[in-house]
Amino acid sequence: MNVYNIIQELNENNGANYKMDVLRKHADNQLLQRVLKMTYDKVDYTFGITATTVDTNDIMIGGETSGMGSFDPDGMDLEFALDILVEYFAERKVTGHDARDVYRDLLYACDRDTAFVVMGIINRDLRINMGRSNINKVFKGLIVKPVYMRCGLFTAKTRDKINPQGAYVQLKADGTYREFTVEAGQVICNSRSGESYDYPALNSILATYPDGHYIGELTVMLDGAILDRATGNGMINSDNVPHDNLVLDLWDYVTLEEYTNAANKIKGVTPYHARFAQLQAIVGYGLGGCVQQVRVITTHIVNSFSEALHYCTDWMNEGLEGAILKDRDAIFRDGTNDQQQKMKIEFSLDVRITGFKEGKTGTKRENTFGSLMYSTDDGNIVGTVSGFTDVELLKFNSDRNCYIGKIIEINGNDLTQGRSNQHYAISHPRFVCLRDDKDTTDDLKRAQESLEMSRSFGIS
Repeated sequence: MNVYNIIQELNENNGANYKMDVLRKHADNQLLQRVLKMTYDKVDYTFGITATTVDTNDIMIGGETSGMGSFDPDGMDLEFALDILVEYFAERKVTGHDARDVYRDLLYACDRDTAFVVMGIINRDLRINMGRSNINKVFKGLIVKPVYMRCGLFTAKTRDKINPQGAYVQLKADGTYREFTVEAGQVICNSRSGESYDYPALNSILATYPDGHYIGELTVMLDGAILDRATGNGMINSDNVPHDNLVLDLWDYVTLEEYTNAANKIKGVTPYHARFAQLQAIVGYGLGGCVQQVRVITTHIVNSFSEALHYCTDWMNEGLEGAILKDRDAIFRDGTNDQQQKMKIEFSLDVRITGFKEGKTGTKRENTFGSLMYSTDDGNIVGTVSGFTDVELLKFNSDRNCYIGKIIEINGNDLTQGRSNQHYAISHPRFVCLRDDKDTTDDLKRAQESLEMSRSFGIS
């Protein structure tokens, strides 16, 4: 049975066990395994083109090629088509507009069944509703999982995994993760899930770098300022990527060999301080970074958790997401690594609802409210808080007078006081819950103690 027919058989029933039984029935079909691997293995195979590269609706497939294309339809079968995908795209024989033209020519030369499979490979989806894990249950180790080193969380229980002496504290970038692989002047970019992307302006810069994996985050800069996550990521993931306004903040450099070792669960040997020094030397910028399209993430070397928390607090007060703390000897590995941890200061406070701030006209909050106004009973802390679910918005809005004067618990990251203000405000306040069991609020002293306690677990 050919691969196209097996795909149709897989879709006769949506049950996971049924699908795996079908694969087991065709376990000796090497071409099927090759198609599955080329489609779902985003580590060993990246093609540099996407589903939007060619409008397949404009292509006449299956012997109706009208004589167009550079491949002979008479000699085209699925195996030959896969060879072309490897030679021209996976090995980057063609890129950019040339890749688009070759892909179109290939589809012209394919019959309909073969073209269906080829497009499924390029789209990274054969429409069989099967994930990597179930395929690997039948064909053990066929689909390689993308390497991704995840951060642990900075808590009283995990902080001992990091030696604060000479540790690195880095800004937690507010963008989207990207990993660039450079090999022999060719550049491939992947997301954490292994999706492939093409950024010509950035690629031209990284193509001059030494071979290796460059790991960081993309943001968008307009008029000298980085856009917020929602806006920037929306532009990055759109069909009209602002290539000249992309900024790549890098925080790690891993050699090709050590990256492959991580994929094979082989423990890394190069400590983070050495990898980071290599990255700085390659990019050529200092610890603070600079306003260029490719730069090193804002970084400080600290000697205590208290110092790291100080930087974290400052960044969060600027409206940024927080910080990442890294042990200077941290190794590169696949999976969660507690030698690098997300830092986020948070404390809770009980306050009283004093009013409602109306939602902006034209927004989804127009018919409810934008935020709740609150105060502590001593009058020293006042402000507004949001972070409500749609259900909570409707609940509070249904009888506002009933809720004014009620006690609520909120979370925040810091206490601040403006020069012209007698009262304090909570940075990044977020609603937690209604406290019907309480009839008094916390005061300024209690808030300061709570904040200090949230910081103290990390101070050495």
